[in-house]
Amino acid sequence: MLGTTPWAILPHPGFAVEPAYQPLETRLIADGFDSTRMAGLFQDDRVRFIPALVELNLVSKEFPDFYRGFLTADQIEEGTKFLRQWQPQIEAGLAGTQVPPVMAVAILKIESDLGRRPGRYSVFNTLASITLLKDSLQWAAQFDTSGGADLERLQRRAARRSDWAYGELVQYLRLCERENWDPLEVKGSWAGAFGWAQFLPSSYLRCARDGDGDGKVDPYALQDAVASIAAYLHEAGWRSSPSSQRRALMLYNPSSAYVDCVLGYARKLKQKLSGETQGSAEEFFNR
Repeated sequence: MLGTTPWAILPHPGFAVEPAYQPLETRLIADGFDSTRMAGLFQDDRVRFIPALVELNLVSKEFPDFYRGFLTADQIEEGTKFLRQWQPQIEAGLAGTQVPPVMAVAILKIESDLGRRPGRYSVFNTLASITLLKDSLQWAAQFDTSGGADLERLQRRAARRSDWAYGELVQYLRLCERENWDPLEVKGSWAGAFGWAQFLPSSYLRCARDGDGDGKVDPYALQDAVASIAAYLHEAGWRSSPSSQRRALMLYNPSSAYVDCVLGYARKLKQKLSGETQGSAEEFFNR
């Protein structure tokens, strides 16, 4: 669970702003964020540019081989044990929705390894680093762009990723203000997604739900995570038809390889449970 320590509101003496982030700080202030709070944030010694994120965000890894390891017998067995162990919490989080438990478990498995690997990068540093990709000086030296066409393609992708990351960073800072989170405390993926369900800030603001009824939403709590997944998929058009489900999953992650993996994992998990006891199959799938 995230703490509720507010972010700093005064500069930390002795630490200089990352020079490349100065225009970003100015832009955020122009877009309405408090200048004193921004000064404190950008002068915090935890603020970093992360060079390793450049290639991750410019070269897609969304291909079948990247996901194939999730569909092994050992991985399916892990999901089976997890679903059996946490059945009451999963069922409670999904109550009143059309999302079956196997689908929620499949997404949690692929997104965060059932909550065990929700990410290691600072969400703030991740999104801030990606905003700098519009400046080719931040990445051109890492790629062979002598062919020209590759350079143009990378420039277009870098500009899109930079604009996208700025929008998500704005949403993230608003989320931190709302929840009283320290924006430098939250860890996530190389793309800025965080929590068991790996929501981006904009998705979290729209779809995060209190699944356990404790009056707050915790991105690192199982029932809240599955309730949030169900809310997202419903908003994305999840209905009973396979075509609607595939379209909804494509909005969760616009990658055919990802969608095939989620569907394949859920199908194998269902088969595994069905093979163990007919009763459990009816309990989990005939909702």
